[in-house]
Amino acid sequence: MTLLEIIVGSLLLMGTIVRLLASIGMLRFGDIYLRIHAATKASVTGLGLMVIAAAIFYADPLLTVKLLALTVIYFFTSPTGSQVLASAAHQAGYPYVKETWIDEFADAEAAAKEKAELAAEADKETERN
Repeated sequence: MTLLEIIVGSLLLMGTIVRLLASIGMLRFGDIYLRIHAATKASVTGLGLMVIAAAIFYADPLLTVKLLALTVIYFFTSPTGSQVLASAAHQAGYPYVKETWIDEFADAEAAAKEKAELAAEADKETERN
């Protein structure tokens, strides 16, 4: 085996292990929000390692550019899609597990509601004057 084959094999193995752990996380995590996190973050990392391995192995400039474009597209669309799914799950009222104690959506909604109430009070005050 050459050094190139060892590097490519190692990158492929690491990418596969990361994606396997993401799959296990999707099965084991307690709520939809943690599952989305596992699916997105580890999946992007695993794909990145596998694409790097393919680019090194084939050493074709055109293929490397295509793989880079694929990785960039996946890097931006996967987190964006998971954000939309998490927002929809939050609006639908999916429950949290006790380990999920940060709720930034609820904090943002409370701040927006407070801001709207203050604006409504200011409008009423303006109408009175």
